[in-house]
Amino acid sequence: MVDFKGLIREEVRDLAYYVPGKPIEEVKRELGLNEVIKLASNENPWGPSPRAIEAMQEALADIGRYPDGSAYLLKAALVEHFQLSSEHFMFGNGSDEIVQLIANAFFRPGDEILMGMPSFPRYETVTRIMGAIPVEIPLEDGYYPLEGMLAKLSEKTRAIFICNPNNPSGTVRTSADLREFVAKVPKKVLLIFDEAYLEFTHEKFSGLEFLAEGRPVIVLKTFSKAYGLAGVRVGYAISRPEFVDALNRVRPPFNVNSVAMAGAVAAFADQVYLSEVIDKNRQEREALTANLEALGTKVLPSETNFILAFFPGKGPELAQELLRRGVIVRSGVAFGYPDAQRITVGNHDENAKLLMALKELL
Repeated sequence: MVDFKGLIREEVRDLAYYVPGKPIEEVKRELGLNEVIKLASNENPWGPSPRAIEAMQEALADIGRYPDGSAYLLKAALVEHFQLSSEHFMFGNGSDEIVQLIANAFFRPGDEILMGMPSFPRYETVTRIMGAIPVEIPLEDGYYPLEGMLAKLSEKTRAIFICNPNNPSGTVRTSADLREFVAKVPKKVLLIFDEAYLEFTHEKFSGLEFLAEGRPVIVLKTFSKAYGLAGVRVGYAISRPEFVDALNRVRPPFNVNSVAMAGAVAAFADQVYLSEVIDKNRQEREALTANLEALGTKVLPSETNFILAFFPGKGPELAQELLRRGVIVRSGVAFGYPDAQRITVGNHDENAKLLMALKELL
């Protein structure tokens, strides 16, 4: 038999699959459960603004036509909010698609791309796809390793991923930390700020400040988390017009669908609802953290809609035991923390069910 594996690019053959959290329906079928809660994928348990749902329902009337490839209405809303020209924005099927487009447009074989570890796994994947070299620097006491990345800078450094807040740790580097870090990075290095969870933070310091200083910066944002639109996939990048032009040249046509864009426009307009979600998430996160610490669990100081909690000696078996009780969490094994669980902040009832299950198991 002919072996056709030689046709596959070497960079692709051993890439790790992205493993999402288990879907609720799959767990129900596998374990015969009637009630399952999912606290594994950092989704918004309160969902999107009702105005977004209404807008998406209305958009279905024109679903037979291709979407607006320029995302005119969504771009107009962002232009007004950020006070930047329309040439500073581009859109993706979730911000993770834009991560791949950045690699397509900027990364070359042999380039070194710096990133924290653990962090969003797509950074490493897209780097390897392009034949570039991922340089992974361990977190510093659970925080993104700015100091460690400075030590790894070299003539081959092409770009740096800065995930702030960081996934999966939930921790945030301050504006002072980031300003000091960027000041020491050569101006030829591309800075990629992934701000998927920034809305949840107290300080809300954005890499956009460095864009205004003339730095080569790309800022990534999403409607999947605080805005509650994970199911329709809308992300966007803010950058220099020449960088946006490059990204649009490698972007697939019509990559964001009409229903998604309609939902994003309406969700972005409803900042009152967004503030309500952020407040409820903060209250539930603080209560969940306090209850876990009362059980003797170490929890990293998160400012996101998830926490990283450590259960020494329990390992991945704890995630399986929770699964059997109808609670889906994300085992820290995938992040290199076998004794940890990444737990999405749920609504009050969901968090109560999680805590009840943990008290039984611990």
